[in-house]
Amino acid sequence: MRVVERLVKEQDFLTFASIVVGAYPGRMNGAQTTKEQLKNLFMDNQNHDESLNYFGLWDDDKLIGGMRLHDFQMNLFSKMIPIGGVGLVAVDLLHKKEKVAKELIHQFFHFFLAKDIHFVALYPFRPDFYKKMGFGYGPRMYQYLVEPLSFPKGPTKKHLSYLTVQDQQQLTDCYNRVASQKHGMFLKTKSELSFIFKNDENYVIAMKEDDTVQGYIVFSFEKQGESNFMLNNLVIKEWIYETPQALLELSTFLNSQADQVNRIEWNTQEDNVHFFLGDVRNGTNHLIPSVYHENAVSGVGLMYRIINVKGFFEELTAHHFNGVTLTFKLTVSDSLLAENNQQLIIEVVEGTMNIIESGHYDVEVVVDVAELSSLVMGVITVQELYMLQQIKISQEQYLQALQQFFFVFEKPKCTTAF
Repeated sequence: MRVVERLVKEQDFLTFASIVVGAYPGRMNGAQTTKEQLKNLFMDNQNHDESLNYFGLWDDDKLIGGMRLHDFQMNLFSKMIPIGGVGLVAVDLLHKKEKVAKELIHQFFHFFLAKDIHFVALYPFRPDFYKKMGFGYGPRMYQYLVEPLSFPKGPTKKHLSYLTVQDQQQLTDCYNRVASQKHGMFLKTKSELSFIFKNDENYVIAMKEDDTVQGYIVFSFEKQGESNFMLNNLVIKEWIYETPQALLELSTFLNSQADQVNRIEWNTQEDNVHFFLGDVRNGTNHLIPSVYHENAVSGVGLMYRIINVKGFFEELTAHHFNGVTLTFKLTVSDSLLAENNQQLIIEVVEGTMNIIESGHYDVEVVVDVAELSSLVMGVITVQELYMLQQIKISQEQYLQALQQFFFVFEKPKCTTAF
């Protein structure tokens, strides 16, 4: 008999650490010290961060898989809502292809449904696997690799200083102010904050004015090769800024590193950051026909999922839907959560939404929960989904009204890794 329960015993944590090492061999080695360190890290995380818990799946009293669950707070159109996260989904090598991961994810859903949480997220080891499980794509990440002199040089960097662990509250306050203004951002957790300062490779530099952190950058150095220790790349791990002044001073700092740094790696979800940089080329000299210079590589990562359609839309009743007046039936298909195959009639009057039990509607919208999850977050539009045949609309003349209803002015951003 299989059962999923929270890890409690030290031996169970050690067994899970061994499973993790086998499941992610590219990131970890199998040395006993590594397993012991992982066990201690997992136990410390669970004991000191109330937002984080580890769960295992037992089959006849044998631990064969596990996962890490997160309780986050996310900015959903300027309203902070609870959102569940899952990471470190790992299956024992001897029990692959036995639907262990699927069962873990199913339990992940029900863990948060029991807490009346309607929305979850994860980073996929394979996007196609989780797409089939109803997760929709989040925002793309762009990786720039540019020369330091490509960053604008401002008139000063006199407000910059190093931050240490004693300053972590000021850093958190700055981050959370930014998160409260940006759709899709998660508030920082204790373990996430702790990792910034516990990693000895990290440098943290902040722009302070009136003793308030208005922006900061977390970075480390990476050797470009083994043959010359003086050639390094600077890797930006997190860059948060509240004001144009904070952005420019931190940019001035990056510009000043040209004598020591070959290129700067910047991972960002900002679509138009190339307007900020000078030479945006990444050094490959690759041309995309006809003459488009390669400036960044992009990737899909964070994925969203609605696990209770009605509950999620009830979270949005105070949101203004762009002045639309429309009544439509929303039919959602969910192949994994039978109770989430829902039909709602949504009535909108001048942008104010209500969910009604029954009545006349103008148009029916049929969509899979994966695409709906991306749509409501503003990752993709109704018109794009319609053209790609990922959404069905019974009356095409209402396409524009539906486009306006679901339209999001700011695409979601998320810098939280888990």
